[in-house]
Amino acid sequence: MKHTVILYNPDAVFYTMPLALLAIGSYLDAEKYNVVIVDGRLEKDPMRKINEALKQNPVCFATTVLTGGPIKDALKISRAVKKQMSSLPVVWGGWHPSLFPEHTLDEPCIDVVVKGQGEITFKELLERFVNNTALDGLKGISFKKNNTVIENPERIMEDINTFPAFNYDLIDVPGYIKLSGRKQLDYISSQGCRFRCSFCADPFMYKRGWYGYSPERMGNEIESLWKKYKFNHVHFQDETFFTYAPRVKAIAEEFIKRKLPISWFGTMRADQGVRLSDDIWKLCKESGLERVMIGMDAGTQEMLDWMQKDIKLEQIYEVAKLCLKHKIAINFSVIVGFPGETVESITKTLDVVKELRKMSSTFHMGIFFYKPYPGNKIADELLAKGYQFNSTLEEWSNFDYVDSGKSEWMSDETINMVENFKFYQNLAYNKPSLAKFFFRQVAKWRVENKAYRFPVEKKLKEWLQPQQRMA
Repeated sequence: MKHTVILYNPDAVFYTMPLALLAIGSYLDAEKYNVVIVDGRLEKDPMRKINEALKQNPVCFATTVLTGGPIKDALKISRAVKKQMSSLPVVWGGWHPSLFPEHTLDEPCIDVVVKGQGEITFKELLERFVNNTALDGLKGISFKKNNTVIENPERIMEDINTFPAFNYDLIDVPGYIKLSGRKQLDYISSQGCRFRCSFCADPFMYKRGWYGYSPERMGNEIESLWKKYKFNHVHFQDETFFTYAPRVKAIAEEFIKRKLPISWFGTMRADQGVRLSDDIWKLCKESGLERVMIGMDAGTQEMLDWMQKDIKLEQIYEVAKLCLKHKIAINFSVIVGFPGETVESITKTLDVVKELRKMSSTFHMGIFFYKPYPGNKIADELLAKGYQFNSTLEEWSNFDYVDSGKSEWMSDETINMVENFKFYQNLAYNKPSLAKFFFRQVAKWRVENKAYRFPVEKKLKEWLQPQQRMA
């Protein structure tokens, strides 16, 4: 009889397919394991489906957990599983447990943490569970032994080309398409990040390693998946899709050769975009590139250098012009309110945002307040100065990386200025419509003149449409 592996994706406000669970579930031998993926975002009563799986020779319950709200649901379900079957191992993986294995294991219902890349580690962990052998020495995990947390050696990142294709049959693809509101397939074509941004946890997680699928493999897999699911858009969930220009060129050529009727989205650094030749830009557009996401992160060279972004401010403008030329939309992301950042620096960043927004209504901006998060240089420096980070799962479950109106290094006046700018730039420079013509003109005047007194339009929208928590 096969052993059942229960994989749970916690409830959250984002709708992407659970690619982390697909990765470890697809790596397991289907002759040995019955993989059941349950998603708290799709199921009205996830415990009902989990209870059914608990009757089918279960070997473990595992969940992937991001910092913030997902912790609350993961805790609730993990505790319910442990109450139902106390001897069943409960395993947590994903970003939060990988960064905070010790306080994750402080929770009585959690037995093991899988850190970082999990395919091989989780497979070996299951073998230990099945054979009832000790977990000592198993690379890539932390676990409890006699009420003591044991940190095993880390596992070196493996080339993902050695891993099997994701088995999308393990999830309800039509259900996620309905949830996202478009016929979209989520796909990860690479893993890791080679860069050193001092505010980001990627260097800690991936040790600046990076592996990407071969273009031919991607062509074969995406064509096969398209024939089965008939999606019209592929959202590449890579940290940095455009890392290697010759690979990007070959991927575009694969899509064109196969005549795939799809559009696609990928993540890009400004310096990567500038280094792409015009021929590659044209190929990407022809193959369906619809939008890129670019971490601008700051609007002054001083801040970019301080955060070790390793790009030039001019490159942000250059890549914007290239996208405009090839009719490709951009989602920019910006962070303000770093420790020690001046009001002048923040204002200059917002001025750059305004200039970019005026270039095209297809250029959108996500403006975030800096939130200290461990696993990077800035956080380490704050810790050395006595900054107190959260220390329990419950505390981290309230972490919200876009929580408006809160910043530890900005005055209330500056916060209000940023919040007003965020609202009015969005209204002023988005795609024009006759219904919003008057409000758009007023918003432009406010942004151009920094005139944010009596923001009645903003208050009205907040009353009619309260902002949703993103954690």
